[in-house]
Amino acid sequence: MKINIKILSALILILTFTSFSQLKEKDNLLGGSVGFWAKGEVPMFGVNFESQLSQAGVGTLGLGGIFRYYTFTNTYGNGDSRKYSFSSFGAQLNYNFNQIGDGSFVPFLGLVAGYNYVNNTYTDVTRNAVYVTDVSYSSGAWLWGQLGMRYFFSPKVAGSVRLGLGNNDFNTLELGVDFKL
Repeated sequence: MKINIKILSALILILTFTSFSQLKEKDNLLGGSVGFWAKGEVPMFGVNFESQLSQAGVGTLGLGGIFRYYTFTNTYGNGDSRKYSFSSFGAQLNYNFNQIGDGSFVPFLGLVAGYNYVNNTYTDVTRNAVYVTDVSYSSGAWLWGQLGMRYFFSPKVAGSVRLGLGNNDFNTLELGVDFKL
C-alpha cells in the first residue's frame, strides 16, 4: 500500500512539473455562447468574460462577468400569446484545472451570482380581455453553479461546453468559443 501511494505521489509531481497550461495568471478570456434551456425551444445567447487572477495549485482562479439573453412566446388555444424576454447579468468565479496533459483540455468549476430581469407582454388577439394565466416568471437575484470544459484548438482559441444549474428553475447547457486576449 505504501509503495502505491509513493508511486502515485511521484506521478502527480511529474505531471505537475511537466504539463504546460494554456491559462496563466493575468490571462483574459472573452467569448460567446449559445445555450439551451431545459424548458425552452429556442436558443439562449450569451457573452462571457473571465480574467485569471492567480495561480492556485494545479489551476487558476478566474473572476469575470456574464450576460445572457433568451426569449420565447407561449401561444394559447384561443389565439392569445405571452412573450417572455430574459436578460441576465452576473459575476462569475471559476477554478480552472489547467495542468492536465498538454494543457489543451481545461475543465472548470464555478459559481455565478447575478440578476435576472424578466419582461412579459400579453397579446389579446380575441380582444375579449380574458387573459390566460400560466407559469409566470419574475425578475430577481439568482445563484448558479457551473461546470464545464474548454479545449484549446490553438494558443488563443478554445471551444467550450458549460452546464449551469441554479435557482429560478434555470438549468442550461451551453456551447461556445472563448478567445484569449
